Formats: sequence, structure tokens, C-alpha cells
Amino acid sequence: MLDSDASAAKSLALATVILEAVFFAIGVIVLAIAIVATAISGVSLGTMGVAALVFTILFAIGLMWLLLDYYLVYKPLAQERVADAETPSLVLGILQLILGGILPGILLIIAYAKIRDSLNNMMRMRPVPAT
Repeated sequence: MLDSDASAAKSLALATVILEAVFFAIGVIVLAIAIVATAISGVSLGTMGVAALVFTILFAIGLMWLLLDYYLVYKPLAQERVADAETPSLVLGILQLILGGILPGILLIIAYAKIRDSLNNMMRMRPVPAT
């Protein structure tokens, strides 16, 4: 059973995944609207092709963040493997902050702090072997 800090980290990781899924869905809707608008307005395929390529790259990056956060941070926490989520939460949080994912980056860094608190609590609760 997760302690309160690990449970809070799990909730933060889930919020990050949901937030990224919402951003991804909004992007898909905007892309669909852009494709329909260009088809109606008669813009050349060359211009639409460049825009589609840019959006495809951005969606691939967004999907990558979503999957990495889910499999490397949320899933270990959901399976109560708290220590396995420690390093990925920090690394992914910093990378997302640097590369423009401000909210997910902040949430993952806060989750990292909660994971550290949970691990420290576990170490304090562990009985010291008698010698």
C-alpha cells in the first residue's frame, strides 16, 4: 500500500498524463479543422503538406511525452514500485520544462519530490538489524 507521499506522486503523475492527453486531443481537433479549412479554401497541397508535416512532428513529440510519462512514472507508481519512478520523474520533468512543457514539467518535479519523501519515510521506518 502506498503512503500518502507516494499516493500524491501517483496522483500528480496521473494529472500529467491526463493533461498531455487533453493537449494532444486539442491538437488533433485543431489539425482536423485546419485540414478541412484548407480543403474548402483551395490552398495548394504544397502549403498544406508543410503544415501537415509540422503538425505530425509536434503530435509525435506530444505522443512520445504522453507514453514516456505513463510507462516510466505513472505505471510504476500504480504498481507500487515507488523507487522505479524516482529518476524518470526528475529527468522527464526537467526535459519537459526545458522543451516547453511547463505544466507537465512542474507536475513531474513535484511528483519527484513526493517520491523522495516517500522513499525517505520508508528508510526511516525500516528496522535496523541488530548486530
